[in-house]
Amino acid sequence: MIAPVMIREAGAEACPAVATLESACFDVPWSITAVRSLLDDGLTRVWEARTSQATVGAAILRIVAGEGELLRIAVHPDLRRQGIGRVLLRAVLSAVADACPLGVYLEVRASNIAARHLYAREGFAENGRRKGYYDAPPEDAILMHWRPAAPAS
Repeated sequence: MIAPVMIREAGAEACPAVATLESACFDVPWSITAVRSLLDDGLTRVWEARTSQATVGAAILRIVAGEGELLRIAVHPDLRRQGIGRVLLRAVLSAVADACPLGVYLEVRASNIAARHLYAREGFAENGRRKGYYDAPPEDAILMHWRPAAPAS
């Protein structure tokens, strides 16, 4: 079991840690420059999942015209299947619900069954497929969409 994890929205100071996490999690990681460029666009936000020692997860989401796009969500490979991704995703969706009345979209590798199940458990519905969307290795993307709950009357 890992130490307690804190979720926080972060700024440019998180770029080095997020880029390091990218390298541990993705076949084609985003560089520190790429992450910083996203944060500088004024539309993109980043959240960190941290223990007292390190960043163990991160999520990057862009908001445009009332819609969000979850660009990345990652948990360090050594710490997966411990609920960090679920807690991180819930925190992000809660933080952006008001800013994204039209919902949040994402793409996920068709073979990433664990992620697809996580998204479905958190209210995302599959709504399409992009053939050959991913490289390294080539693979289809499953499109998913989440809508915030309607406000209580």
